[in-house]
This record gives sequence, C-alpha cells and structure tokens, in this order.
Amino acid sequence: MAHGLDVSTFRDVDSAPDPTALIGFLDGARHQPTLAELEDRLVAELRLRPGVRVLDAGCGPGTQSVALARAVEGATVTGVDASRLMIDEAVRRAEGSGLDVSFQVADGTRLPFPDATFGAVLAQTVFEHVADAEALAAELVRVTEPGGRIAALSIDAASAIVDHPDAWTTRRITETWADGFAGGRVGRSLHRLLLGAGLIDVILEVRAAPFPAGFLATLIRPTTARMVRDGELDPQTSERWWEVFEERAAGGAFVTASLWFLVAGTVPSESGG
Repeated sequence: MAHGLDVSTFRDVDSAPDPTALIGFLDGARHQPTLAELEDRLVAELRLRPGVRVLDAGCGPGTQSVALARAVEGATVTGVDASRLMIDEAVRRAEGSGLDVSFQVADGTRLPFPDATFGAVLAQTVFEHVADAEALAAELVRVTEPGGRIAALSIDAASAIVDHPDAWTTRRITETWADGFAGGRVGRSLHRLLLGAGLIDVILEVRAAPFPAGFLATLIRPTTARMVRDGELDPQTSERWWEVFEERAAGGAFVTASLWFLVAGTVPSESGG
C-alpha cells in the first residue's frame, strides 16, 4: 500500500530516494490529454517570435526547452532548475540536437541573469514546488524585458476531487497530500501573484483536468501510508478507503480531477504602456 510517488520529494530532487522516478513521472504527466492541451495553450500565450530569448524556469529534464528551441526559428532557450540531476538529464537529452538551448542549475528566486534578459519566460509546474512564490514571481518579471511575456501553469493540489463515499476521510487525504507540496494551494493564488509582480494584460484560464484513477493513486499512496505511520489515519480506515477507490476505478467511471490555473501577461514598458 505504500508504493507510489511522494510529491514532497520534488522539494529537493537531488536528495530524493529515487530521482529517476520523478523524471519518469514528469515524462508521463506530459501525456495526460488535458495537460497536453494546457501546455499548448501556455506556449501560445508566450507569443514567441523568431530570434526570441526564452527562459524555461523549472525546466526539469528539459523536454519543453528542447521543444521550444525546435519550434521557434532562431530562438535561444535557457533552462534552469534547482536540481543538478534534472539539469544533467536535460543536457543529456539536448546533446547533439544542434539547437540553441542551454541548461544551468539555478534557484528560481535568485536567478543569475541581468534585468531584462529574456523576451519570454515559461514557468510550467514550478510555483507549486517553491516555498516563496512571491519571490519567484518577482524574479521572473525582473529578468523579462519590457513588452516580454510570462506564462505560468500550476496545479492547485488542494482542489483535488475524488468520487468517494467517505467524504470526510477523502478531504483529510487530499488536504494532507496538498500539504506535501511547497505550494500545494498556489494555483488559486497565481493570478494575484503575477498581477502583484507588475504584469499587465493578464489572462486567467482555469481547467478541471480529469486523471486516470491509477495516476492519482500513484501520487497519494505515499500520503496515506505516511498518515497511517504518523497516527493521523488508522490502518483499517485507510484500507477501506483504498478498497472503495479501487472498486470504483475498476468500474471505468469518472473518479478524480484537479484544477489547473494558467496565467499569462506582459511586462510593462518603462513608459507604462
């Protein structure tokens, strides 16, 4: 019952028990249909033009960075991530591509770039793994040139809904799961954060993403195991909860979804226009 992916380990990937599992999870998540659609919308809101310099903040294994460099003529893409292991994997994947893409380890709240370095900044599923979301938003704005675009996408983990008759236990599990993220409720704050950081012409899209039951089960099994271990959930209740979850999943009907928040905007010009 304890097998699965502990999302809390994204806080420090390099110290995770199985970093390759985290990389594999990121690769698999990209194939979820709703997330693939949102990713396309996210990139579209960057309004990329030939020759643009792009920052992929929280690039993970670099899949999106490489895709951006390949899709936009003359684009220069820089991917940053706090994890050395992620950056090493990104470098490996981009090797021999001939694309103008580079990677480096960096803290998103203290980016090693001068002001106004990039024409576009992508922040896909990074705010939920950062403790100081306001600092991250401010840094993304600082390194974006006037008139440049910033587009961010984050899950609101605490918004998870599960079609389960034991509503009380379900709430306890989903709230505890959200607590495992550095920013498990940042999705609902993303619009306010980027407005507060100074963006203009800001758009907000909210999508409910249904997930296969097995996908969510992989994510929350470590949470229920930890709750049982720490005395927050008795073993019998946990076992019954999972039995019902698996019965409903086996029936093929809808079981679970979460809200995703897409926010994009423009860094104002010095004249304020």
